[in-house]
Amino acid sequence: MIATITLGDVVRELVVFAVCLVAAIALNVYAIVHYQTRWSELYTDIGFTVSLALIIYTARCVAKALIIVMWKLAKKLRHKMKR
Repeated sequence: MIATITLGDVVRELVVFAVCLVAAIALNVYAIVHYQTRWSELYTDIGFTVSLALIIYTARCVAKALIIVMWKLAKKLRHKMKR
């Protein structure tokens, strides 16, 4: 069975990454307000913000993969118990 990536899959993942980017920007805004630093850091630290968004996105992907593996394992065990 060959898995295909549809346009809907790509759009969904882009939306998820956009949410991760917004969360990283929100964390950056919180840090600026909390530590009372210059607002220019919002765009000068964009590299760190994108890196944080990638870390959040990667953590989400790893968690999703673990959930899928555990779900399939549980399904397999339930199927074996029915026999």
